Amino acid sequence: MKIGIIGSGNMGGCLGKLWSRTGHQVMFSFTQDPKALDEAAASAGGRAGTVIDAAQFGDVVLVAVPWAAIDIALKDAIPALTGKVLMSCNNPLKSDLSGLSLGTSTSAAEEVARLVPTAKVVEVLFPFAQQLQAGKLQFGKQQPTQFYCGDDDEAKRIVATLIGEVGLEPVDAGPLTSARFLEPLGMLMIQLAYRQGLGVNISTQLLRH
Repeated sequence: MKIGIIGSGNMGGCLGKLWSRTGHQVMFSFTQDPKALDEAAASAGGRAGTVIDAAQFGDVVLVAVPWAAIDIALKDAIPALTGKVLMSCNNPLKSDLSGLSLGTSTSAAEEVARLVPTAKVVEVLFPFAQQLQAGKLQFGKQQPTQFYCGDDDEAKRIVATLIGEVGLEPVDAGPLTSARFLEPLGMLMIQLAYRQGLGVNISTQLLRH
């Protein structure tokens, strides 16, 4: 597949590199540091471009930007995202990491869907970028669970494949409204990692009988 990345910081940059290694073509865009953008593209064997370029390029487009920048990141790309699978990896964190600025009645993923109503939005909040960068997603024989949600079944199947390719077990959490529950779970992981001092090498796993 062709994957466009909007937001090529720690999370987007690392995921782009991982997907490139599994054979996908990747285009990086949207970062405050043009040099970092070029470096991400070079290290992944991909290319760099504008947000519009990445939106037009990708069969699937990942948006992973600070929540305060979501409007700026997407506004020019909206027409090019029509019909695309749009992975939302955006938790509406407050700037001091003390909590979420949205919740209960809506979610970041639902707000992204409102901004880009013609895209097929699927929510995925990947593990900490440091884990992805280190390639240490397995905990012994245990494979971490990666929940995702959305309203388009085909888009979710595509996203589940991409989740599996980075070494995580994809679990369908239902419609896009389930993002209202997944984003607080992401906030809990941040609380445990940073405020409770457990560090970023933690994850979740869904156990079944």
